[in-house]
Amino acid sequence: MIGLDISENNGYIDFTKLKREKPEIEFLIIRIGWIGNKNNHTIDKYFESYYQRAKENGYKIGFYVYNYCRSVIAIDSACQWIEKQIKGKNFELPLYLDMEDNSIADIGKDNLTRQCTYFCNYFEKRGIKTGIYANKNWYYNYLNYNELSKYSIWLAEWNNKITFSGKVDIWQYSSNYMFNNKRFDINKNMTDINYTQPVDNNVNKEKSEVYVDMKQYKNGSTKEPVYSDTALTHYIGFLNPYEQCDCLGIQNDRPIVKYKVDNSLNYKIGFVKWLGGIKQC
Repeated sequence: MIGLDISENNGYIDFTKLKREKPEIEFLIIRIGWIGNKNNHTIDKYFESYYQRAKENGYKIGFYVYNYCRSVIAIDSACQWIEKQIKGKNFELPLYLDMEDNSIADIGKDNLTRQCTYFCNYFEKRGIKTGIYANKNWYYNYLNYNELSKYSIWLAEWNNKITFSGKVDIWQYSSNYMFNNKRFDINKNMTDINYTQPVDNNVNKEKSEVYVDMKQYKNGSTKEPVYSDTALTHYIGFLNPYEQCDCLGIQNDRPIVKYKVDNSLNYKIGFVKWLGGIKQC
C-alpha cells in the first residue's frame, strides 16, 4: 500500500477529491499533535477533521505524535494525553512516536530509547500496536535500534531504495508527492500492517467531541457561514436568515449542521460558530 502522512502543515485537504484523483493512496498517518516537557502537549488543529473526513472516504488510518520530551516522566504525561485524544477512534495502522527533533538529541541514546520503549509498552499493554518513526541517522546514532526492532519501524529515507540495514515496516521515501499543488510526504507499506486497534467508546465527554440528542438548528437574523472544519478556516457555504436544518451533534463546541444548498435538493454538512440556534425535538 501507498500512503501519506499529514499534519496541519498540509492545510485543508479535500479527501473526496484525493480519493477520486489519487486512487493509489490507500492509507493516511495523521499527526495527533506534539508532546513536550511541561504538560504542554498540543493537538494538531486539523487532527479531528482529518480523522473524520479520512474515515468518511474509507482510508486506512494510523496516528503519530511529534516528540519534544526530554524525560520518561514527560513521556508518561504525554501517553495519558494521547490516550484521551484517540479514545473512541477506529484505526488500522500503528500509533507512532516521531523521534527526530534536534532539541532532544543531546540527552543520549539510552534516554531517548527509554522514552521510545516506555511509549510503546504503555500502549501495547492496552492492545494498541505501536512503533517509532525516525530517519536512518537517528536509528544508527541516537537510538538503540536493537531494543526497538520488536515494535513497528517507520523509516524516513528519501531515496529510490532502502539502504538502512534493519527491518522496515513503513518507508517514507519522498517529500515530493503532489496533490492540489501541495507537496506531501509519501510512504510505502513494506509488510502486511493491517491491525484492528481496540476502540474505547467511553469517550471523555468533557473533551473535544460530544454527541447529544439534538435534532434541529435554527439560524438567527443574519447569514451564518458554514465551514468544513471546527477551526472555522475553510468556508463552504452559509445558512440564510432564520433557516432551519438538521443538527447532527456538536464537535469542539461547533454545531454540525446538515443544510440544503441554495434551497435545492442537494445537502452539505459542516460546522457553524453560533450555538444558540439548537433546539431539541
